[in-house]
Amino acid sequence: MWVAKFKIKHDTCWITPKTTKYAVSTFGIPLSNYIQNGKKYHTGVDILQGSESEKKKLINAIKKDKHVKKMSIQGDQLFVLIEGDDFIANYHDPALFFVNPVFTEKGHEYWELGSWERERLIKFYKNVQKFTKITLLKLQNEIPQLFLHQALPKLTPKQKEAFILARDLGYYNHPRKISVEQIAKRNNLSRSTFQEHLRKAESKIMEVVGKGIGL
Repeated sequence: MWVAKFKIKHDTCWITPKTTKYAVSTFGIPLSNYIQNGKKYHTGVDILQGSESEKKKLINAIKKDKHVKKMSIQGDQLFVLIEGDDFIANYHDPALFFVNPVFTEKGHEYWELGSWERERLIKFYKNVQKFTKITLLKLQNEIPQLFLHQALPKLTPKQKEAFILARDLGYYNHPRKISVEQIAKRNNLSRSTFQEHLRKAESKIMEVVGKGIGL
């Protein structure tokens, strides 16, 4: 199996150049692409990251983009329907799969794709190269670590048990229903041992969450 990572500077994209003007980064994936009445369309979803004021400016700019035919926003989640020929989503081979969501920041997109066949990744590279600048950062024969797997923190059994106990007993509720000391006492554990397992579990979980939102 082959994995490739690309850095793409797409100046005619509906969103990528706007991440240079506004301090917003995004991660998302194309959901579909099709042709209707001779015109090319694709649907995509992006999660916006940045201050509320910068995200608002970006959204207002996207609304004015002629390629954006429909858009729907819920919180930081943005769905769009895009019309146009020179968009990377139109050249995405269904035989390729996303190793990670597309990350967009400061005018560049980062695509990480996998394939059973090296040639399909090279073809994607050459197709995109026809209309915009693309750099091949990585092309390796390896088993990919998919973002779905990365979202499952590697907790030890004791760390997992500590986190589940804390969650189920209301430690993370607001207001907090129980203390670390009370949880440890209920389960015949020392406070220091239980707290160590819980803190390590929280640290691993937050690291994964941070990577997932581009931090």
